[in-house]
Amino acid sequence: MEIETLVESQLKLGGGSALNLDGHNLGDEGVQKLAGLEDLAKVSTLELGENEISDEGVTALCQSPHLARLKVLNLKSNKITAQGAQSLAHCRQLANLEQLILKFNRIGEEGAKALANSEYLTRLTTLDLFRNRIGEEGARAIKASKNFKGVNRLRLD
Repeated sequence: MEIETLVESQLKLGGGSALNLDGHNLGDEGVQKLAGLEDLAKVSTLELGENEISDEGVTALCQSPHLARLKVLNLKSNKITAQGAQSLAHCRQLANLEQLILKFNRIGEEGAKALANSEYLTRLTTLDLFRNRIGEEGARAIKASKNFKGVNRLRLD
C-alpha cells in the first residue's frame, strides 16, 4: 500500500491525530515520503516501531516541516544509532514532544549524551531508552540532564 493511502486511511480511522504505522516495513524510503506529507501536520501521536528505520530515515523525518503538533514519537525496534539520536536531539520541530520511545535501538552512550544535551526535547515527560547500550556514562548523562527535569517516566538499559 502506498504511504499516502496508508496515512490517509489511518488518519480517518484515528480521528486525525494518531498515526500508527508500526510494523509496516516503511524503511528509510517510506519515512522520507512520510516526512513530506502535509497530513503529518495533523498528527500528535506517531507510531513508527518495527519499520527498519535507520539514521537516514530519522534524519529525513527530522527535516520535515510538519512535526509541530507531535507530542508522542515511538521509534521502538528500529536501526537507530548515535547519529539518529543526534538528529532527534537537534530537531527544532520536536520542541513540543512529550514522549520519546526509542527502546530496542542502538543509540549507545554518545546518542544518550546527545539527547541529554538537547535544547529542543525539554518538554519530555516520558523517555524510553531500554536496550540501547547507553552504558553507565549515558545513563548518568540522562539522569543529570537539566533539560529532562519534567521526565517522570524514564526507562534505561
